[in-house]
Amino acid sequence: MTMYVITHKHFYYQNLPNGYMPLLVGANKNANPDNFLTDNTGNNISAKNVSYCEETGLYWIIKNTNDKNIGISHYRRYFANFKNRKSMLLSILLKGKVKPISTEILDEILKNGYAWIVSQQEAGGPGTIWNQFALNHNIQDLKTTEKVISDLYPEYLSDFEQVIKNSETGSFYNMFYTSRQEAEAYSNWLFDILFEVEKQTNIADYDSYQKRLYGFLAERLMNVWLHHRKAKVKYLPVFDLSKMDREYAWKKIKGRMK
Repeated sequence: MTMYVITHKHFYYQNLPNGYMPLLVGANKNANPDNFLTDNTGNNISAKNVSYCEETGLYWIIKNTNDKNIGISHYRRYFANFKNRKSMLLSILLKGKVKPISTEILDEILKNGYAWIVSQQEAGGPGTIWNQFALNHNIQDLKTTEKVISDLYPEYLSDFEQVIKNSETGSFYNMFYTSRQEAEAYSNWLFDILFEVEKQTNIADYDSYQKRLYGFLAERLMNVWLHHRKAKVKYLPVFDLSKMDREYAWKKIKGRMK
């Protein structure tokens, strides 16, 4: 049982809970002063990291490890053991800090019948997920993704319609915790789609942010996968270590009061 912490650089990892393991992605080019696990060994797609983001880490985990339960966090983003974001913010306001949820608690959640643990749903902007993508990225790339799904996995097309075109919130960040069996099935489906979308899209002229296209698509597609599977999902709030202090919590709480 391992929660892999995806990073592209050095970070302070010494206080991570037991079961949390840093994994350096884009390791073909990123320095590794801490001797983290790297995504460029064994069966890997590390060279695609600039456009696949966390997903080169997911690919490496699926192809090169054998943990019974596996998950992905980020070097600065983690799941917290709270019912929702509001209760997490109130706790930070009182205690001044929050810590990543333990793998023991995550494993217990799965034992209690949940298939997936993902981030609490939120909006990525105004309108539907489709509209949000159109505001921030090239909508043609999402149209290409829809076409690829219709060709490779037509049984998922209605789920894409419901989740991407008719929903305003989703679970983002490419973060999760689940069983190996579920993660492998999701990974096979996801990379079938992403590799084909990559063949049909051209990101050569995109800036460094927009070149992260396939990572952005993966964030949305995980929601499509979960909707189709009708999986029992546990939603947990996510916190950013670089922001989570009393001042940040108070600003967020005040904003919700208005």
